[in-house]
This record gives sequence, C-alpha cells and structure tokens, in this order.
Amino acid sequence: DYPKDRLLIVEAGLDRSQPERRIPDVRYRQELLPFRRLHYTRFNPWITAATLRSAALRSSRFAGIAKPFSPDAILTVTHGFSWITAATLARRLGAPLHLICHDEWARAGSMQDWKDKVFGEHYRQAASRLCVSPYMAAEYEQRYAKDAVRYPEPPSRLAEPSRRFTCVFAGTINSGGAVQALRHIARALSAIGGRLLIFGPLSADLASQNGLSGPAIELGGLLSPSDLMARMRDEADVLLVPMSFEESDRNNMQISFPSKLTDYTAVGVPLLIYGPDYCSAVRWANDHKGAAATVAGEGEAGLLAALERMRSDAAYRLELARTAIAVGETYFSHRAAGSGLREALRRTTRARGTAW
Repeated sequence: DYPKDRLLIVEAGLDRSQPERRIPDVRYRQELLPFRRLHYTRFNPWITAATLRSAALRSSRFAGIAKPFSPDAILTVTHGFSWITAATLARRLGAPLHLICHDEWARAGSMQDWKDKVFGEHYRQAASRLCVSPYMAAEYEQRYAKDAVRYPEPPSRLAEPSRRFTCVFAGTINSGGAVQALRHIARALSAIGGRLLIFGPLSADLASQNGLSGPAIELGGLLSPSDLMARMRDEADVLLVPMSFEESDRNNMQISFPSKLTDYTAVGVPLLIYGPDYCSAVRWANDHKGAAATVAGEGEAGLLAALERMRSDAAYRLELARTAIAVGETYFSHRAAGSGLREALRRTTRARGTAW
C-alpha cells in the first residue's frame, strides 16, 4: 500500500534482477559496479578489496540520482558492496537509514577488522535495524552499541614492524606526578626513535610549560570517543597509563582506578602501566597476568627496557593485546556491567525480603 511513485529501487551490485521478480509498477534503475566481470576471475580477492574500499566514494555518483527524487528514507540490505554506498548516501542526504541484516557481513571473509569498523559505524547510524533473528539483534547490540566500541582482535599491523614506534596517552593530565611520568616516557621513546602522541585538552603552550614538547612529542587534540578509539587503533603501538610516584599522591594512587582502562582494553593494542607497585593500576595488572606490561620502578632505565621489548617483539605485542581484550571483556564490557548491576539489585532485594 506504499505509493509506488515514491519508490525507487537502484540496483548497484554485480547483477541485474530478473524482470519477472521485480515489484510491478515500481521504477528500477541499474547502476552496476564497474569491472564486475573481474569478480569472476582469479583477480577476485584484489577487485573485491578495491570495491569494498571504494564503496563509500560511489555515493557521490548516486547523490545526483537521489536529490531530484528527495527520498524520505533509504533502505538497504547488508550484503555485498552497495549497502555501504547506500548508507553513505543516506548520511550525505540527511535521510534516515534502515538496514536489513540477514547474514553476517563484517566477520565473514577477509578484511574483517576494516569491515567490522565500517559495519559498526553504519549500524549505529541506522534509524532501524531489521535483523534476521533476535539472537543477531542481541549480539549486534552488544558489539555495536552506540557507546561501546569493541574489537575482537588486535589490529593486524601489530604483527609487523612499526613505521615509527608510537605510544599514546589519552586523557587529562591533572597532577605534577603524571606530567613527570610522561616526561620520563618521552625521553625513553626519544632514545629509541619513537614518539609520544597525546590526545586530550592539553594545549601547545601548556605542554611547553610542563616540559612536554620536542620532536618525540605530538599533540593530537581533543577528539570524540569514536574518533579517539579509531585513531588509537590505527596509530598506537602501546597505550600508556602513567601513574604518579609522588608521595603527596600516594593515597589517591592506592585507591583510585584509571577509568581509561575501560576504553584502552577495548582498542586491542598493548598497554604499558608506569607507576609505583602500590598503585591500583599496577596491582590490577599483577592480578591479571598478561593484561598489561608494567614498570614499577621510577626512572627511564626500566621504561627503556620495557619499550624496547614491546617495539622489537611482535609476538609479545600481540599476546599483550589479546589478553587485554579478554580481561576487558570480562570486567568492563556492557554485558559484565549489566550482570553486576542485576546481581547487586538481587542481593539488595533478597536482604529486604522483596521481589525483584
């Protein structure tokens, strides 16, 4: 009963539909993929990768088709290549996107890291998601919830030598002890030709005043959570958790806990905690062996040894990253937090003799 003059079906994949299977009296337009015959040859892996990477760029071609039509919404099926074009087009036009999800797309075949990122971005963009089963819907909500970006595996680049060994700190620097810790790390990185990339509200002037400037230090600015996660995954070889060694900060270091570990463990990159052995972050790492490398002695010598090992040993980097993901999933995931809250509520209501 939908007005047929308000429907336009664009076939933008590898093949045309059969006329007898089309919806009567509805406009169809064919804008099939270029070089589609190569998909049926031995060049398939390369042309598939190129087509996936360029799918978003094709949206500019379809903007000219869509604008005169003024679509109220865009509907697509997460299969093949053209759904990425449709999702990107919806964003360009400011039109609601509706996704039909039938088969697993992101974690099938090759390029899974990249596909998982792209799928999650558009899944969160969608005004509605029509999943084939409630189990898929529940899984995708856990995987791609708006505020819970998660990666199941470390980025594949960790297995290769780094272009320039990069350590990332993300957050606010709110104590002299943290500043001193970052200075130590920057000097150690400079000795091995690495860089310290700092994300957060730290300005260039304030960084210079605190001795956090020079060729080994780069300021990345303050980013949105999703952009920050993407930058860390794309650029970081190590994520830093600097803690203060100053005696005046001792009580805070003992009982506080760096909440950035929640995000850090979801990125899939190795963690390095630099702080005294009594601080909560080092104790957490000791309680969960392999979740992070630690340096509990103040000074650059221990840092230099730890950073050199992480820079030179790809297997060690991957092992640390995988363990961080697993420990983070156990303790910090949406599922774990919800389970903990429900159990706390049950204990409370049992103690009061009420129903929950």
